[in-house]
Amino acid sequence: MCGIFGAVSSSKIQNSLIEGLMKLEYRGYDSAGISVLSNTNKIKRIRCIGKVNELKKQLKASKIVGECGIAHTRWATHGEPNLKNSHPHNSNKISIVHNGIIENSDELKAKLLKKGFKFSSDTDSEVIAHLLADSFSKNNNTKNSIRSVVKQLEGSFAIGILFEDMPDTIIAACNGSPLLIGIGDNCNFISSDLHALTSKTKTYMPLNDYEIAFIKKNNVDLFSLTGKKITRKAVKTKQKDKTVSKNGYKHFMQKEIHEQYDIVNDAIKSHIGAKGLLPNIFGPNSDNILKTIKHIHFVACGTSYNAALVAKYWIEEVSDIMCTAEIASEYRHRITNIPKDTLFVAISQSGETADTIYSLKKAKNSSYKSILAICNVPESTITRLSDLVYLTHAGPEISVASTKAFTSQLIALLFLTMILAKYSKNKTIGKSILKQIKTLPTVLKKTFLLEKKIKEMAKNFKNKHHALFLGRGASYPIALEAALKLKEITYIHAEGYAAGELKHGPLALVDKNLPVIGLMPENNLVNQVLSNLAEVKARQGLVYIFTNKKLKLKKNEKTKIITMPSCGHFTAPLVYVIPMQLLSYYVALQKKTNIDQPRNLAKSVTVE
Repeated sequence: MCGIFGAVSSSKIQNSLIEGLMKLEYRGYDSAGISVLSNTNKIKRIRCIGKVNELKKQLKASKIVGECGIAHTRWATHGEPNLKNSHPHNSNKISIVHNGIIENSDELKAKLLKKGFKFSSDTDSEVIAHLLADSFSKNNNTKNSIRSVVKQLEGSFAIGILFEDMPDTIIAACNGSPLLIGIGDNCNFISSDLHALTSKTKTYMPLNDYEIAFIKKNNVDLFSLTGKKITRKAVKTKQKDKTVSKNGYKHFMQKEIHEQYDIVNDAIKSHIGAKGLLPNIFGPNSDNILKTIKHIHFVACGTSYNAALVAKYWIEEVSDIMCTAEIASEYRHRITNIPKDTLFVAISQSGETADTIYSLKKAKNSSYKSILAICNVPESTITRLSDLVYLTHAGPEISVASTKAFTSQLIALLFLTMILAKYSKNKTIGKSILKQIKTLPTVLKKTFLLEKKIKEMAKNFKNKHHALFLGRGASYPIALEAALKLKEITYIHAEGYAAGELKHGPLALVDKNLPVIGLMPENNLVNQVLSNLAEVKARQGLVYIFTNKKLKLKKNEKTKIITMPSCGHFTAPLVYVIPMQLLSYYVALQKKTNIDQPRNLAKSVTVE
């Protein structure tokens, strides 16, 4: 999960490299570096541990200038986050940056060591630099050399290459990791992400798997792995270059939690008309396609997977459709049975999540009726590969811990549930869901009024090492999401459980120091959750109950009741996740962690 940026221009590009990296820092912030071809056509490299700002200081002190260069911000996979493992990696006249994982790096490294190459890092990426140097030393044909190296690489990769013998050219190649080519005026670029290009150019072309590009300031030549020249038209993005700020909030995460009200409200206004849900909101002819669906396979990772689990509960409740929700990294590697008339649904915030992309590619070669992407980023890999697309329009999500992406996915999935309910045995349930959706903005406003109470509650978690979140039905995935958020930004070990599973093992963890949070929207499962929480109280556990049901409980120091606003059965997951996000945020404040960029994590997971 690294960010790559590069530029070749008729003017100096070193500052552009830094600007590009700053927009890609969400992909990794362990280290950063740039290589520039100087006026003497020699590669000049600077690297640093930590964030791009440190690299910016070093660049200013170094006075390195050039018109052709590559840059990298790293999230460590192979090797510790230290200077020797930072990119770019050099070999002879070559400098490379790499995103992905070279699965056969050990085998390739052994061969290169026998040839006398010395390795200065612990990364898999350095193998690429030495392979190129070896190939170039034997072959005067640069294109053939690059093709030879790419053919040897197994795994995922996006690569940017500088070669001193081609001082006006960036060479790029990829497989399974995104890489875009930006087309400018007397300047061209490479980038892992469109977001980093939009301040430079609105015109771009994607580099597809096993393609090689030779990029000069005024032209781009594309080739297949067989050496055949490829003609591809560049496209113009509709995305605007946006300056992202915290707007007065202390952290991006806090801002993004509060943005959820507007995102949900905008989705409702955009997709619900006077007569209900507008037609074909999932793409052209999507209503007719959905009418024929008998099964759904949801595939996603992390927070998006938890959203898929909620959708499974919703859809199976209102229709005859059988749903499976599966983690993408598991789905892609196993044999899958696909019943007739099955819809494949890929859910991703970035649209570049590697495991989800691989799963989607597998699905395209399978017998699915159609493929739907629910995604926040237009023109991403996942949206380009899908038949149907729903864009969540949540805006840039900067904090690594996802919040607004989750609720924007949930509202999209609730719309999907409404459509499928229309074709089910219970045709009136859609009206009930619609009524609940229309009340959501008011309910969310009331939910945010709990923030002060949540902030006080968070103080009790500062010195805790473990936490349990319990829920039943569609609240169970919210318990999973609550636990994930607490783990991500506070580093407290937390687990989400279906409440009925408590007695099948987790109860062994309960003591007077363990907080247990029960999510109990008013429905037919409240009494069952109360019984589960009684098991906790009997063992002196600390119980916090979030509910909109009036409970006849004695308030004491071991049981804290947080009264939620009344909400509908189907909208409860969108409402109850808000205080869970706020709880994690305020606990992290208490623990003074890096909230927006938690340790060991990066935003867009573009490696397996």
